[in-house]
Order: sequence, then structure tokens, then C-alpha cells
Amino acid sequence: MRNLSNLLSGFVLLSVFVAATTFTYFNTDSVTITFGTLVFAPRPVSAWIIGAFVLGGALGLLLGLNFFSQLKSRAKLKRMTKDLENARREVKQLRNLSLRDLD
Repeated sequence: MRNLSNLLSGFVLLSVFVAATTFTYFNTDSVTITFGTLVFAPRPVSAWIIGAFVLGGALGLLLGLNFFSQLKSRAKLKRMTKDLENARREVKQLRNLSLRDLD
């Protein structure tokens, strides 16, 4: 069963490689991409499309691995630690006050 899975994975990877190579071969016309005021250098259509797929895949992996969620959690933990330290400092100051200071 494992050999069949490896064989199918290899076949899919080979198919994707052949499809990408064929796509690149037939789409060599250069185009310029304009994004607002940002103008990119002319590149073949295939380079822009393959680049978009690679960028989308990488972004999907980052989102799938909860990378951004972990960053948010770390920031929240840091903020809560700071709040806890401030609360401890305030409690210490209040304990040091004598009852006469309250009058």
C-alpha cells in the first residue's frame, strides 16, 4: 500500500512538472503588471502566473499552520504579562500604605 502511495505521489509530481514546463514553453509573451502606482518589470505571462500560484501556496501554508494566530497569541500574552506586573506593583504599594495614610 505504501509503495502505491509513493508511486501515485511521484506520478502527480511528475505530471505537475510536465504541465508547468509545457505552460512555460507556450506562454512566453512579456507583460507588465501595474498595481496602483507600482509598475513591475516586463516578465513572461507564465512567470507571473506560476509566481502567483507559489505565493498563494506559501500564504496558504502559513495560514494553515496558524502562524498569524500564534503571533497574535504571543502579543496577547506579552500584554497580559505586563498588565499582571502592573497589578502586582499596585498591590504591593497598597500593602505598604498604613491605615493612617488613608484618612
